[in-house]
Amino acid sequence: MTTTPPVLPDHVKKPNEEEHKKALEAINANIDKIQKQFDAVRDKINKLPQKNDSTRREELKAELAEIREKQAELKKTRKAVYEQLDAINDSIRKKVGSIKGFVTKIPYKTTAEVDERIAELERKIEGGVRIVEEKKMLQEISLLKRNRLSVEDIDEQQNEINRERSIHDELKKNIDESEAKRLSDRYEALDAEFKELNQDQNKQREARNKLYDERNRLKAQLDEEYTKMRQLRDEHRKNNDEYYTFVRQLREYKREQEQLRKLQEEQEKREEAARQELELASLPAFESELALCDNLTVFLEGFLGKQQNQQEEAGDQVNSMANAFEGMVIKKKTDEDDLFFSGAKSKKNKQQKGLKEKKSDTLKLPLATMEAFFDIKVTVPTKISEVPATIQKLKERKAFYLAEQPKATELNKKKAEEKIAAMKKAEEEEEKEEVKA
Repeated sequence: MTTTPPVLPDHVKKPNEEEHKKALEAINANIDKIQKQFDAVRDKINKLPQKNDSTRREELKAELAEIREKQAELKKTRKAVYEQLDAINDSIRKKVGSIKGFVTKIPYKTTAEVDERIAELERKIEGGVRIVEEKKMLQEISLLKRNRLSVEDIDEQQNEINRERSIHDELKKNIDESEAKRLSDRYEALDAEFKELNQDQNKQREARNKLYDERNRLKAQLDEEYTKMRQLRDEHRKNNDEYYTFVRQLREYKREQEQLRKLQEEQEKREEAARQELELASLPAFESELALCDNLTVFLEGFLGKQQNQQEEAGDQVNSMANAFEGMVIKKKTDEDDLFFSGAKSKKNKQQKGLKEKKSDTLKLPLATMEAFFDIKVTVPTKISEVPATIQKLKERKAFYLAEQPKATELNKKKAEEKIAAMKKAEEEEEKEEVKA
């Protein structure tokens, strides 16, 4: 059982359906706006050709491949000529390299140039020069004469180069360059068209990719808005659950408090009843029996000293005095009472026979008075002559009650205390069961 009232957490608020509805409407408005943009982009994508028309592109690829094959075949047929041309070119390059290397040492390419230089130097010497200059000129003339043979070799190599070049030109003339040029021109034209088609396809691909990117961006925005909606609903549901859980707990707490109040009231009533029962049990026992003995004695003493001829008047008096016993509690007869009065009944039957013989001695008592005799277990007198003996029995019965009063009072008190203890024990066990539950 909850002993303290539940407390509403700070983060939990009372659900506001109107605000929640407005927030959902705002998100739905954004979703509708983005969805329209998304649908427009999707329509553009759907209108794009599902597959590019690559017929012309394939034709170009096939023709370019065919031209490459023809060029390869043409090159194969001219391979021998090209090999010979390559050999001549290699020979020419070597000779040219050799000539260039010699020219770097002697700046003369022909013997005529060497002879002219020698003659020039000799004329200067004959014309007269200084001894130092003459000496240098003589050394140069000597060097030129020694290298004249090498210059003659250069002439021969140059002549050989010229001859090989003429052979190269003749061989090259034999090659049909028109077909190769035609194939090359055709290849370049087709290749340019092929590249242009590729550029167009690339542009289409870029445009398609842009649409795809835009679609993905809008899809991400839609997902984000739907995520916001789910989070908003989840938070609203969670807040509702927590709030109404608090309400249920508060209601349960109030119900438990009401039950506790009722239990306390019932407990107080039981304790009050037990207290009263204990107080009643603590009172002297046989109070009602003693009072009956006294009242019945007084009642019967009223019959003593009266004449037989006043029986009818006495009967009326009996009826009026019987009212004194009204309101008294009559105990239910037990088997023991039946046994006690069994002899009285048989005796009463005999007395009834005597009444037939002598009606003037008959004593008629009201039912309430007779039941009072039954309660204290004293034989009911049926004749006026039996009144003294009955009064004596009443006194004896009173003495018996007075003698047994302390013991009976203590017994009643003990029974009441045992009953109260049993009741408390049952309550404690019930509380333990509730705690376990």
